[in-house]
Amino acid sequence: MRRRSQSDPGSLDLLLDTICNIFGLLIFVAVIAAVLARARTNTPRHTPTRVSLPEPAEAPMPLAPDVDIETLSNNIEEARQHVAELTNALAALAPPDDAGDVPDTDLRHHIESLESQIMDEQDRRTVDMRLPSRRAVVGRVPVQLVVTNDRLYILNDWRGWSRLRNPQAERCRYWTTWNPNAVDAAASKVIEHEPCWRAGGQDLERWAKLLPNGGIDLSTPTGVAKARMALRILDPRTHVASIKVTADSFDVWAPIRSVVLQRRVPYDISPIQLQSGLIFHDRIKSGTATAQ
Repeated sequence: MRRRSQSDPGSLDLLLDTICNIFGLLIFVAVIAAVLARARTNTPRHTPTRVSLPEPAEAPMPLAPDVDIETLSNNIEEARQHVAELTNALAALAPPDDAGDVPDTDLRHHIESLESQIMDEQDRRTVDMRLPSRRAVVGRVPVQLVVTNDRLYILNDWRGWSRLRNPQAERCRYWTTWNPNAVDAAASKVIEHEPCWRAGGQDLERWAKLLPNGGIDLSTPTGVAKARMALRILDPRTHVASIKVTADSFDVWAPIRSVVLQRRVPYDISPIQLQSGLIFHDRIKSGTATAQ
């Protein structure tokens, strides 16, 4: 009995500790709840306020400076005079040119002339320069090319020659049809000493009145190029070029020879002397032309 009585107070102490702990926990929870509730009620709320921004300030327009047109004109004139003085000073300091100023057109013509001479020299070296034999020109039609006064005269109009079915049968018609760009047909004449048969046997004597400003001027590169285009009428299958040159044009007939060689057309060349009034006289016998 004594042992039980001694053990009872210990059990009560344990019970009392448990109750105190529970009570203390409840008080702690209550204190925390009160603190949280108070903090929630005292939190200040931020209310945004409308802020009015200032209106953008307009930049003042710059004032246009007063311009004195007369003053500006005077300044421009002074500047021009200054440039002219500097130009004259530089010209005075430049070394003298004995040859003088050469226009661009003259230089271009000189270059074209040199190029033409180079082409002629190349043709002379690459193409057989021997004159054709009489046997080589049998059956061919001579095309008279007269070079005088630095001009090329193609006496007859041979355009359309190669398009004929039998061109040699039409040669008499071509010999009596003058080129209007080279010959004055009204002042020229043709005499048939023998009938001009289609198979041959013709004997034509002609007097061609050359136009003073007719033909093609060979003294300029442009004229040489024009002559090259005109001589494309030569047909290497049927034509033989008969070149007649007067003494005053020996230095300008080389381009004509060059074109004839390029087209592989047989040719003969001989010096002639025209009759007074630019009259070219020749006689064609059996297809062979001779100038008198």
